Amino acid sequence: MTFRIAVDSGGTFTDIALLDENRKKLHITKVPSTPDNPAIAVMTGVLKVLTENKVSSQEVSYFLHGTTVATNALLELKGAVTALITTQGFRDVLEIARQTRPSLYNFFQTKAPPIVPRELSFEVEERILYNGQIETPLNQEHLSVLVKILKEKGIESAAVCFLHSYLDPQHEKIVKKILTKELPQVFVSCSSEILPEFREYERASTVCINAYVMPTIKKYLEDLEMRLTDEKIKSPLYIMQSNGGIISSKMAREHSARTLLSGPAGGVNAGVHLSRLMEEPNLITMDMGGTSLDVSLIVEGQPRYSTESSIGSYPLRLPMIEIHTMGAGGGSIAFIDSGGALKVGPESAGAVPGPACYGRGGDRPTVTDANLVLGRINPEYILAGDMKIFPEKSVQAIQKHIAAPLGLTLEEAAEGIIKVVNANMVRGIRVVSVEKGFDPREFALVAFGGAGPLHALELAQELAINKVIVPAQPGINSAMGMLAADIRRDYVLTRIMREENIQVDYLEDLFKELQSKALKELEREGFKYENLLFYRSADLRYPRQAYEINIPLGAEELNKKTLEQMVNEFHDIHLKAYGYNRQEEIIEIVNVRLSVVGKMHSFQHKAERLVDRDLSRASNIFRSIYYNGKYIKTPVYNRDEMAPGGKIKGPALLEQLDSTTVITPGKTAYIDSYRNLIITG
Repeated sequence: MTFRIAVDSGGTFTDIALLDENRKKLHITKVPSTPDNPAIAVMTGVLKVLTENKVSSQEVSYFLHGTTVATNALLELKGAVTALITTQGFRDVLEIARQTRPSLYNFFQTKAPPIVPRELSFEVEERILYNGQIETPLNQEHLSVLVKILKEKGIESAAVCFLHSYLDPQHEKIVKKILTKELPQVFVSCSSEILPEFREYERASTVCINAYVMPTIKKYLEDLEMRLTDEKIKSPLYIMQSNGGIISSKMAREHSARTLLSGPAGGVNAGVHLSRLMEEPNLITMDMGGTSLDVSLIVEGQPRYSTESSIGSYPLRLPMIEIHTMGAGGGSIAFIDSGGALKVGPESAGAVPGPACYGRGGDRPTVTDANLVLGRINPEYILAGDMKIFPEKSVQAIQKHIAAPLGLTLEEAAEGIIKVVNANMVRGIRVVSVEKGFDPREFALVAFGGAGPLHALELAQELAINKVIVPAQPGINSAMGMLAADIRRDYVLTRIMREENIQVDYLEDLFKELQSKALKELEREGFKYENLLFYRSADLRYPRQAYEINIPLGAEELNKKTLEQMVNEFHDIHLKAYGYNRQEEIIEIVNVRLSVVGKMHSFQHKAERLVDRDLSRASNIFRSIYYNGKYIKTPVYNRDEMAPGGKIKGPALLEQLDSTTVITPGKTAYIDSYRNLIITG
């Protein structure tokens, strides 16, 4: 028999999904994360799930990992000592940045420091023009002096970003060759390899981020691979990308910035899989874990992609699933600000010390503590009882830090914490829906993550969403989504062309150039042309605009009709996104893009027979939960024992190893043939 493993490392818990490929059966487990070295929790969880199901490590044929190592290194500014090498006259590109400001009228706004300080930004005499012509050859004498300086300053990683190198990368390649030879211990990232696009600030920021996290990722992956080898797991290690696809461990070490939204992308993949399975084309996915909330939109069965994002205050311009992340998780800390208002997050208690109820030294109240006090969480059933919980510590933390200072009862303070974090999450959902031109009332809300199903119905009520879907294993949904992921590569060429100058043959040649590059890379990884899918698109804008809209072009050879459709679609999408368009004005193509997908064997859910049954009176276990200012006697169910076809009327609590679902009064829940919980009313 062969088994596939997917591991999602979160800030609080590490989730493991083990798939028996022969029997199509899924096994799951969760273990507390180990922030100091995530590989420890990964291996603890892997060995636990293998042992519990009597599976030999040698039977594991596939190992996929979603990791937050790169994200944490960047957010905590614990990456490598990095240097920026750029064109003479452009040393301050990271300092100058763009004129946009996060809080335009805030006089006290502080600017985040660049990840590469000015004293580690170096200039080299060279210049390539906007049309690709070399105006000033690379001065290799400057480079020889620079090598000595880099060595003296103890540089661990170098980012090379020359002006217009996306048109001609030869100068960057020369610098990389020399640095690799003279300073073999230094990691080198070139912008022409990481992001061959125009806009020097975003390109410089992206390649600096890649260089900054590269040594950390390499060290982590090598450590994990060694541990896997020691346990006789022979499968190659694959890593989840921010774009929802998979890359090899080797590729992840070179293109480390592609892993920055590694874990959350798995959750969106699971949402896409669910969309097709349930024939629900429009979904809002909310992944609420212990540290953060990740929200994304699925439209017509497809996730929305973006090439512009930021991690913390640092712009990252790489193709990725459009995910809005905010500090609203089970471990988010509640506090009273200087004005006397109750606030929740973004600071999190994480896995260590964790919420007060974990008994690991944390004494500040969190969202988990509030849910525990309100009776929504069973203190005897966290991780199916494997994790000891101390409810009295939650009571002490909320009483001391929130209830007493505000003159509230314990229950009022706990419910206040829930209402504040819910309000934060509603704003986050509106960022990916209303602010993008989508009405959330036209979507179903898919709630997962360990804490998502606790809050989903209250969020849906605020947003007037009529249907909430809770997957069968919500707490490990991101790991399951990874099992549905394919190999994916994204390629881009910047070629700015006005509408009247676009030649079909020239455009077709650009796509063929990208396709040839893609084939060479993927054939080295064992893929054949017939097993690959190609998706073409182009970034369009009106002249003088500073932003573009990506328009899909399909896989067929281009013709004049295709280009007309592309232009018309641009006008339509611009109208929907910004409220206006200029159909009388010509458009410009800025970038051409090619996404290549190598299909993997995804996890196929097996439909079960439906047995129509009202389960509302099937429970003889009750717990009082505090809801809307009063205690309500609420039946408690073991969700794993509930068969497809079953129906429950709220109020109810559904407990399982990886999560708890709260069904509020007046709502009705139905279990479908795939054991998804569908809540309406």
